[in-house]
Amino acid sequence: MRLLIVDDDPAIVESICDLVNWKKLGIQEVETAPGSVQAKQILQERPADIVISDIEMPGESGIDLLRWYREEKYGGKFLLLTCHESFSYAQEALKLRAEEYLLKPFRVDMIEMVIQKLVRSIEEEREKEAGAESQGKQKERRNTQAVLADLLTDRLSGKPEELRRELAEGNFLLEEGRLFCLAVVRMTNLEKDEEAYGKGLVFFTLENMACEILTGSPENARVVSFDHGRYGMMAVICDSGSCPEDPADTGADAVSTEKDRITEAVRNNLKLYFEKAAAMFSLTLTACIGEPVSPKDFYACFRQCEEALERDIIYYGNVFSLEEAASETGDSWRALELKTMEEFLEQKNRKGFLDYVKKELNAAVQLSIMDHEQAMRVIQEVRQAVYAHLARTGILISLVTDHEAEDMARMASRSVIDLLRWANYLLSRVFTYEEELQKSSGIIQEIDHYIEEHYSEEIGR
Repeated sequence: MRLLIVDDDPAIVESICDLVNWKKLGIQEVETAPGSVQAKQILQERPADIVISDIEMPGESGIDLLRWYREEKYGGKFLLLTCHESFSYAQEALKLRAEEYLLKPFRVDMIEMVIQKLVRSIEEEREKEAGAESQGKQKERRNTQAVLADLLTDRLSGKPEELRRELAEGNFLLEEGRLFCLAVVRMTNLEKDEEAYGKGLVFFTLENMACEILTGSPENARVVSFDHGRYGMMAVICDSGSCPEDPADTGADAVSTEKDRITEAVRNNLKLYFEKAAAMFSLTLTACIGEPVSPKDFYACFRQCEEALERDIIYYGNVFSLEEAASETGDSWRALELKTMEEFLEQKNRKGFLDYVKKELNAAVQLSIMDHEQAMRVIQEVRQAVYAHLARTGILISLVTDHEAEDMARMASRSVIDLLRWANYLLSRVFTYEEELQKSSGIIQEIDHYIEEHYSEEIGR
């Protein structure tokens, strides 16, 4: 494939040329142009499969070049670079069908991911046009992902014949006694990365890294993502090797040892995956490792992992297994004391209030019972204490809440840190409003006192 870089900044051009691993991406030829005029000349003589262009350049801009590129009906992919977060630029780029839009300065690994995405898109388009033989490979890859998505959403439940047929078409290589280890990753705090790169590129990058690190394959056939708006879920199918489906085949102890080995190997790979993701994004990943299961049991295992990720917030930002989550039964934990919280509120002691809540939350974590249900219980008790305090002072609840408080409240059950962050923000709003109200009351009292002392005096001009 051929790629053209268009930028009037020699340093940018040099860094892209020297630092990107072109061979790994399947790019055989890279050309450069210092502006749109030179780029047009090159493209007319030697069309490029991918064009990377800066937007802000002397003379014609990258947007002008893209418009000409589309008018001339070139079929390549177009990536725009810019220093400015301008909505008008982004809007125009979308209108002219730019495939990607990246802000400077950019990371080399991120631009590599964008190019990889564009290369894969071109390859798929060429496979479509190449005939039945090439289409077979693309169909196989897509069928695998489609079957996996069906398995995880229970579409094939209770349909053994259809299950076997689709597994064969999806190239799962379903053999007697073959098991797979399901790793489910929950992606939260996506907002900053979405704004910087777009959700599509973020998901694509995470899926590709999961393929390389967790499945050992560059193809993403065994990785499926689900977009739930405020968060994402990703299922990765890791091969469990020769782990037998029936413990009677080799003995229960041998099976248990093999399962532990598999879980530990997947855990170590997930930790490496988390480290690589953290170097590129600001999002938070949490992963649950399921028991080795056959494809017919994927849905049940996926649902168990989803529920554990939602429920067991003590693992937020970490890797854990279903077995660990199931074994953490814990002991009884007392509720927060309303009277204690009310005393801190009366004293306007925000630090004391938060330290008390944090201490009780840590106690619940130590007992391994800090799950979603307990978090919701704590949230309700904190609200009860704050609302009771506001009622006594005659302040309406609506006066101390805003959109940010509501958003933080929705995320508070996600982790202990999020819960404390929400409580801190809520108390800050309450105490700030009370201080403002007290100042206003003081001014009104002074005015009333002045009127009372001087009401009998003549009012002159």
